[in-house]
Amino acid sequence: MSISSVSNASSAAVQPQPISRRQQEDAAWRQLQQGLQAGDLAGVQQAYTTLTAFGQNNSGPFSNPTQAAEFKSLGQSIQAGDLSGAQQEASQIAGQQLAKDFNRYEKDVQSGNPAGGQSLANLKGDFWAVTGQDLQSSLAPNLPATTSENPTGPAINVQA
Repeated sequence: MSISSVSNASSAAVQPQPISRRQQEDAAWRQLQQGLQAGDLAGVQQAYTTLTAFGQNNSGPFSNPTQAAEFKSLGQSIQAGDLSGAQQEASQIAGQQLAKDFNRYEKDVQSGNPAGGQSLANLKGDFWAVTGQDLQSSLAPNLPATTSENPTGPAINVQA
């Protein structure tokens, strides 16, 4: 005797959440940082190329002319194979962006938005992209965290 069963359960696969543009930027910047740390020129070049696709006229993802010039200089260092120089430039760009994010967050809090809203999400995303770690802040203890293994975590906002 043979028994066959038919399932009425839906066979539709669970679709992953779409990754936003900001999350893609975040993941690309994280890849760039990891490549620089590992001395992986090919990985750094790939990440930089990905990041340039987010900007207008291959200026990179920065709308601020100063940051766009710094990003272009980073690309020139990468093209020349100067990973040490690229590391310094990437560190400078990241530090400036984190400072801008923090200033925006601070203004939000001072304006009466204690959670910081989108500015805190930007700060957390940029911090993750630069360091690979969650931003642990007593200013926002109740917000969900992401991990460096989660490339779909908060996104880096590299547009000034």
